[in-house]
Amino acid sequence: MTAPHYHSHVDDAAAVGRRLKEARLAAGLSQRQLSFPGCSAAYISRLEAGDRVPSLQLLRKLSAKLNADEQYLATGVEQIKQDPPELIEAEVERRLAGGPRDPSAGANRPSGGLDDPVARARVLWEHSRALAAGGDRGGAARFARDALALLDFADDRRLAST
Repeated sequence: MTAPHYHSHVDDAAAVGRRLKEARLAAGLSQRQLSFPGCSAAYISRLEAGDRVPSLQLLRKLSAKLNADEQYLATGVEQIKQDPPELIEAEVERRLAGGPRDPSAGANRPSGGLDDPVARARVLWEHSRALAAGGDRGGAARFARDALALLDFADDRRLAST
């Protein structure tokens, strides 16, 4: 008896199959519509059943066709895309020099809690949770990071006053 083969690019064949099926159904595609040369509807069925482990190359093609996150399909952990550090640095430098906020950056920011950093952090955190519940995990992560930065600021202020 041989040991099961270890696939480092996926967490579990059955879990990958479940996520693939969920993504396919969310995209409104049948197995036949998702298929392409080299990946038949029958093979997609076996992937969804957890009977086969897709290669990294096949996962990339399927995720592109489904407009899904490749890392999420493979591991169940969504890849959170962040702005490149250069863009963040340029924005901070521009704002510290007195430049206005990028209008698109504040378009979906919630109001409230502006008198106190902890209250503001709570507003941002609640907004983060609402975004996560709506499926926008990237937006949720950005607002959660902002809330954490405000809580760090509140801690720094409290420590400086003691």
